[in-house]
Amino acid sequence: MVDAETKVCCLIGDPVTHSLSPLVHNRGYQALGLNYIYVAFRVTEAGTAIAAMRTLGITGMSVTIPHKTTVLACVDEVDTEAREIGIINTIVNHNGHLKGYNTDYDAALRVLSEKTPLRGKKTIILGAGATTQTIAFALKHKGSRLAILNRTPEKAASLAARVGAEDFGGFERLSKIADADILVNTTPVGMWPAVNELSVPVAYLHPGLVVFDVIYRPRETRLLIEAKKAGCEVVYGHKMFLYQAARQFELFTGVAAPVIQMGQALTRALKGDEGATISNRR
Repeated sequence: MVDAETKVCCLIGDPVTHSLSPLVHNRGYQALGLNYIYVAFRVTEAGTAIAAMRTLGITGMSVTIPHKTTVLACVDEVDTEAREIGIINTIVNHNGHLKGYNTDYDAALRVLSEKTPLRGKKTIILGAGATTQTIAFALKHKGSRLAILNRTPEKAASLAARVGAEDFGGFERLSKIADADILVNTTPVGMWPAVNELSVPVAYLHPGLVVFDVIYRPRETRLLIEAKKAGCEVVYGHKMFLYQAARQFELFTGVAAPVIQMGQALTRALKGDEGATISNRR
């Protein structure tokens, strides 16, 4: 029951109506009987939202596009890893002192480490946006050998220089996947509603390749479907979403996240997406 003692956490971004973060976080609070509530706000100007966080005493804030870099200048302190990456997706209010974190960093390492060691692995990352940047820094810190490919080669070159990647280029170099150990797709190719799009030619997928698609709607993208057919190990984007949300939950509440219950809520929602997608195809 919401009352005067309820602690408020929120998501800011534009758009936010599609987000499953309120569902996942609130299921966690419910599972542990915590007097918290999590809501989503469509925000076009991040600075005013951060000021409101201070004024209203909002406990925790998740930050999504397009604000992950602009909020850096609005907080009082930034976690070491988030500062190096230059991206925040989480803000915690410690009695008026706002500290920023990047929970995608730990989540990406966790989901990939569950499938394969990372040190020395030849890794191809597709994309050059904020998520690419976070994952590239995380993998570089773990000793992976990185190549960044993007539709705009200049953006790939800029990011490669920042993270110290060994190689970079445009999508005309996708053939490099054929002898890679890990493939990470951070582009929107294959995201709902264009679920039949494929970010790489099937011919480059091969047994032993670990394929991670950060897209989580749909839960099983066409890239992952084709990767399994080719004998690859697959890593689901919804698990990264879950792990980063669980880390946020812990930063906001100070208690261990009920990952099982949060994950069950997420899976049910994504299966509902799949049912709707199937119905729309009929």
